[in-house]
Amino acid sequence: MLLPGQVVVKEGTYLYDGEIECDIRIVRSQIRWGTGDDGDEPRVRCDVEKDTFYVQYGSTSERGIFNAESDGFESLEEALTQVARTTIGPTICWA
Repeated sequence: MLLPGQVVVKEGTYLYDGEIECDIRIVRSQIRWGTGDDGDEPRVRCDVEKDTFYVQYGSTSERGIFNAESDGFESLEEALTQVARTTIGPTICWA
């Protein structure tokens, strides 16, 4: 489910464990989410109004459910570059 202000900017699939086809998408959010942890510095702890891109990973057992998310990236290009470097990167097929 998308949060208010989030927009899907890229969608595709990837292979989990080389066998299970899962959904993947990149969303743009108007908020860079902070940790909310009082032990963190304010720049990390607090939410900031700033366009931020998150990679969301689909469930391995139910298509259309996104149950994992990356840290935020400052641009779509940065999100694409970083996800391509992960172990699933070579299996991603963007629509």
